[in-house]
Amino acid sequence: MLSKQFIQQIIRPESPSTTHHECRHCGYSVEKDVDECPQCGSHEIAAYDLE
Repeated sequence: MLSKQFIQQIIRPESPSTTHHECRHCGYSVEKDVDECPQCGSHEIAAYDLE
């Protein structure tokens, strides 16, 4: 019997890594290509590659 997780990977394979974007000032998670944090107005946006 095939597991639900295995079937989901076949139908919708995940990318090997994901990038998380967040404000370095307040830690708020922001969308990709955002230049200013909507929470605090800081322009210090960090991008972290997650595996």
